[in-house]
Amino acid sequence: MASARATDPLASRDPPTLPLYLPPPPPPPPLPSPSPHHRLLPAPMAPILLHLHPAFLAQMDSRRTTSLLQFLKDEGGIPSPEADKKREQVIRKLNKIVMDWAKVVAYEQRVPPRRATATVLTYGSYTLGAHGPESDIDALCVGPCIATLQYHFFIVLRQILEDRPEVSELQTVESAKVPLMRFRFSGISVDFTYAQLPAIITSNPHLLQKLDSRSWRSLSGVRVNEQIVQLVPNAQKFQILLRCIKLWAKRRGIHCHLLGFFAGIHLAILAAYVCQRYPYGTINGLFTIFFDIFAHWNWQIPVSLHGQPTNCRRPDGSFMPILLPCTPPEFCTSNMTKGTFKKIREELMRGYALTKEPWRHDFEWVWLFAPFPYATKYEEFLRIALCAPTSEELRDWAGWVKSRFRNLILKLESIGVECDPDSTEEVDHTVFEPSIVCHWGLIYKTSTHIDISSLGEDFMKDVINDVYGKVKGTHSKLTMSIVRSSQLPKSLYSHSVYTPYIPQYMLGYQTPTDYSGAAG
Repeated sequence: MASARATDPLASRDPPTLPLYLPPPPPPPPLPSPSPHHRLLPAPMAPILLHLHPAFLAQMDSRRTTSLLQFLKDEGGIPSPEADKKREQVIRKLNKIVMDWAKVVAYEQRVPPRRATATVLTYGSYTLGAHGPESDIDALCVGPCIATLQYHFFIVLRQILEDRPEVSELQTVESAKVPLMRFRFSGISVDFTYAQLPAIITSNPHLLQKLDSRSWRSLSGVRVNEQIVQLVPNAQKFQILLRCIKLWAKRRGIHCHLLGFFAGIHLAILAAYVCQRYPYGTINGLFTIFFDIFAHWNWQIPVSLHGQPTNCRRPDGSFMPILLPCTPPEFCTSNMTKGTFKKIREELMRGYALTKEPWRHDFEWVWLFAPFPYATKYEEFLRIALCAPTSEELRDWAGWVKSRFRNLILKLESIGVECDPDSTEEVDHTVFEPSIVCHWGLIYKTSTHIDISSLGEDFMKDVINDVYGKVKGTHSKLTMSIVRSSQLPKSLYSHSVYTPYIPQYMLGYQTPTDYSGAAG
């Protein structure tokens, strides 16, 4: 028991019974000793302590919960029933497509059709009931062992999908840790992964032992979803909390796995952790506690929904270790770097500073969810432009380059430059070919000069480091340059047109600066 409490950063806190967690006020600073050479000043007044009635706090909590739910609705964080029905239709059609595809595979391999069944399993925010109108559908194609990933999935099934009128913007990311196809089906984005199984059973431990490593990673999303649903005490509160956290993370620019920030599974586990510890918390209380817990979390200790010490080896260089709630235990895949981890901690601390005083009448949710002001925050930006002869080639090229973005972030950090990648994409109007442009805010930690030519050449070596990358880059281009904030597209200044007024006392927090121990 003692060892379990020693590994729990919150073990010393009071039992989670109140709807709100109110930390005690910090002690006043010590008074200076009076000097005999100076006139004695009047004795300072004792600090004023607020003794708030529980009924008043409950009333304020109820008001904030109501206003938060209304804000979430007004900002489009909750899809309409019609949109949900459309998603259900997409999944049914996809399931029919892969069943027909399995028959094609069986005919080609000359095996009985009963040995080549296939199905579609969903996971991610949609299956958890926390998706928004613009959320992707994360779907897993479970196919027979005779259907290979490289040929039957990425060639045969891709061709079938391309021939469908509902499918558009199809691209493949074949050499990623979890290979996938990404496309729009009736206008809804779908991330489509693949796992080979001898049968459609996801929880049979003997069956899982036979999986290859790629199929195992593809299937982990489905298994994790099942565990999260079982572990949260109140599904509805969890879904609303996760929607709030995702909207906040997107607005503040920290919800993009490829750019080194949170992935959806990270946020789902953090939300589930809060719901587990405070099963009777209100929506506002849970959201407030989320910032309190993780703004002060000791990241030497992994976040675990099972609450038990684990012998699972922590990945090297892991900044925010989060355990997947599955057996055997394993850590979430993360692309975080020192710089992106720093921004995440700053945003968590900002959220805590804005929400820590629940009795404030002048609080507005728009302060917390204000879009991150890239254009006014940074003076210089790394401009990354990608172009290709056709839109189809650009989608494949961009997907491949983005899967290597972490290497570029690490290259910058190795020369003393942290960066804040903006996930917004623009069109390069200076070229005739299809193109996209990204802008990353640059933070110079030393008096470093970026040799942009050398940086671009080194990154291109990473991009075309195998046959797949060379094929993608045959007719496609990647260019880099350093631009000033005044050279940014006007659309990037839209976030800075209106800056909500935030009282200074609500932002009186100290930005965390100790990151060295996070990746021990």
